[in-house]
Amino acid sequence: MMSKMKLLLLLCLMGSIPLSGAAEEQPGYDRISLSVAASEKVGNDTLNAILYFQAQGRNISEVSDKVNQVIAWGVDHAARVPDIDVQTLDYQTRPLYQDGKPTGSWLVRHSIRLESRDAASLSSLLGELQKKLAIQHIGYRLSPDKRRHVEDALIKRVITRFKQRAHLVAQQFDAGDFRIVSLGISSSGEQHRPIPMMRTMAMSEPLEMAAPVLESGEQMIQVGIEGVIELLLTREP
Repeated sequence: MMSKMKLLLLLCLMGSIPLSGAAEEQPGYDRISLSVAASEKVGNDTLNAILYFQAQGRNISEVSDKVNQVIAWGVDHAARVPDIDVQTLDYQTRPLYQDGKPTGSWLVRHSIRLESRDAASLSSLLGELQKKLAIQHIGYRLSPDKRRHVEDALIKRVITRFKQRAHLVAQQFDAGDFRIVSLGISSSGEQHRPIPMMRTMAMSEPLEMAAPVLESGEQMIQVGIEGVIELLLTREP
């Protein structure tokens, strides 16, 4: 019984002894939220286009074969032009209805996507492909390499501005220094700039059509920082 009493007394004494780290007075901190942004206009450098061909008829095999031949013709023409990426997209087959009843005819549609940094070459190719294919969409965007280069430069700029603003805030509050508690960096900007196009049915007979007139335009890239700093305030004695 006595040994238990001694043990309890020893534990109470140990609990009353302050730890060296806890005994030191911690400096006081004040937290402040800051936001900084930087932006830059950048010219789009990549042109992309979606073209399609569709046909309909009662014999689905014949209709599909016709669509496949025209799409193969378009892919072959695009593959001959340097620095143009070609990709086949959706292949759709669906029955046609009239007044809610099947007509016995089928609609088959297939599309391809073209992309290039050489807008002049792609524009000329589009003029050629419109002999058989219809243009569904044309748009400009920034290439990933160019976007990354611009964003990296803007990140350096906003970090410099953030530190300058943090120092300014610390000085106004008579703080000796500051430290960063949290920091988030975000970027924004239009990924694609579509160019309105009239949707037309693709013709099976060759047509002489002029190449579309295209203007790449610019887009605004913005990088922002949202952060929280702690001011290291100098305490009065």
